[in-house]
Amino acid sequence: MRSRRRKRDAELNPDLDETRIYKKPATTPKPAKRKWGRFVGMVVLGVVLFLVGMGVGMYTYLMGYSRGYPRTSELPLVSESTSRMNILVVGIDGGVNGQSLTSLKTGTRSDVMLLVSIDTETKDVGVLSIPRDTRVFIPKVNDLEKAGHAHAYGGPELVVQTLEDFLDVEIHRYVRIDFEGFKKVIDILGGVDIDVPPGMDYEDPDQDLYIHLKPGPQTLYGEDALKFVRFREYVDGDIGRIRAQQQFLNALADKVLRISTVTKLPSMISEMLPYVLTDMSNEDMMYLASVGLGAKLDEVKWAILPGGAGYIGDVSYWLVDSEKAAQVIDEIIRGIDRERNSEVRVAVQNGCGVPGAADYIASILRSYGFNVVSVGNADNFDYDETKVLAPKAKQDVQTELLKSMRVAGIESKGYTSDQVPEEYDVLVIIGKDFRMPR
Repeated sequence: MRSRRRKRDAELNPDLDETRIYKKPATTPKPAKRKWGRFVGMVVLGVVLFLVGMGVGMYTYLMGYSRGYPRTSELPLVSESTSRMNILVVGIDGGVNGQSLTSLKTGTRSDVMLLVSIDTETKDVGVLSIPRDTRVFIPKVNDLEKAGHAHAYGGPELVVQTLEDFLDVEIHRYVRIDFEGFKKVIDILGGVDIDVPPGMDYEDPDQDLYIHLKPGPQTLYGEDALKFVRFREYVDGDIGRIRAQQQFLNALADKVLRISTVTKLPSMISEMLPYVLTDMSNEDMMYLASVGLGAKLDEVKWAILPGGAGYIGDVSYWLVDSEKAAQVIDEIIRGIDRERNSEVRVAVQNGCGVPGAADYIASILRSYGFNVVSVGNADNFDYDETKVLAPKAKQDVQTELLKSMRVAGIESKGYTSDQVPEEYDVLVIIGKDFRMPR
């Protein structure tokens, strides 16, 4: 996918986009299948670590409340233009013999990059995995390289800058975690109860990976839990892999977020701190915890940035499919579901007198999948503000439309109204606060 910074460079250097994609000969080993499995495993690792972070935040939040500190009601992480809170989770395999690398800001490539997006209004959660081999433009080196290299050049801050430009989204905070902490947390939790499928026998000496798990219901502790999420040689391929990963996530989420876990959080925090680096303040963590308490964890949407394995010269990359990626980013990070929006009937009316205003708004809404069935003028041109009207029974779709207008940078307010004609679900009346873009 092409970034904003990439676009600027292309204007200065028109030859930059002319790089050809070469395929290796058929005799070259095919890495795509194994890489896909690795990506899925890394997604799970990142989500696991994020869930643990939520548990830590929950503990901080609850302890602060019990001591009389006021609950945070502000939105410290979220900009005024969106209700989404986007947190980058960076995972590194930096620990050696149990030693942490918290002080290490750069020099280590990242194995996992997850963008976790939480809608602070609806409590919906989306998780987007960015494969570490994704070909991106890294600002500090002013060149196209693998996304996983950004951390080595400039730590989490450069990863944030690189992905903000590449994905064209705002990233509010980051959390970087060493995988060595994963095993410790699972052990503190008392393991995770999993029904291990048969056939979990796999060896990869190049990665020092040796997996031999017995089948059947059992409790997996740190080392074996890590092996479970890294296993990828399922009989039914990706289907079995994803099913197992989701099974693990559900089991872990249940363990992390249950009340009985709260008593274990102090020791978990002390164990995790040497493996965690973040730019979150205490207020940020308390707010994240308060939002997380209402999150629908069983309805989390997760995806891998669409693309495929390919070569630029002799270097293998994950090459992003820009068109598919734009749709996935809209749904997972911006919370825009075009399929759901297609069922919403919308009427757009010009209430400000600016020529073309209704057509412009209609085109924006159609680009987000809404079924705009009527475009015209309102009963007058004296509306001061842009209104989104819907009956009480349609407030859910009204929220989705307001969200899309907010993403597009269009100011609007929602009102409950019984005056919306039955042939529409939502009525948009454009007010004088609207400014036609140049």
